[in-house]
Amino acid sequence: MAQIILAVIISFVLFVSILVFFIKYKQRMPYYQIDRLGCVRLLEQAVAGDLLERDWHVFIGMTVRYDTEIEMLRYTCIEVDDEHVINTVMKSGQSYVVFSKKGLTILQDLLEDWRHRVDYLA
Repeated sequence: MAQIILAVIISFVLFVSILVFFIKYKQRMPYYQIDRLGCVRLLEQAVAGDLLERDWHVFIGMTVRYDTEIEMLRYTCIEVDDEHVINTVMKSGQSYVVFSKKGLTILQDLLEDWRHRVDYLA
């Protein structure tokens, strides 16, 4: 009987320890999720020349599992990044992405398409 009680107590302590570990681990994980309106804002900033390099790299560097259309946009932006990013420029101590004319044209077309999508859903 004592062995059963001891086994239950050890199992309970082990369960609580694992639960506490996962709760603390989840709190430390960064969480970034972009919605369709956020995509439109990102594209607007890119076309206007006001897109921070870190924001661009966060967007193209993440995987979007919750929305296939945003993931397709991300893949298109990766292609733009590979082929049409000319340089970065420093303004007020921050680094902004500079695209070629063709890259800006592609981004402008994407922006018009995504504005329509967001307006259609609203």
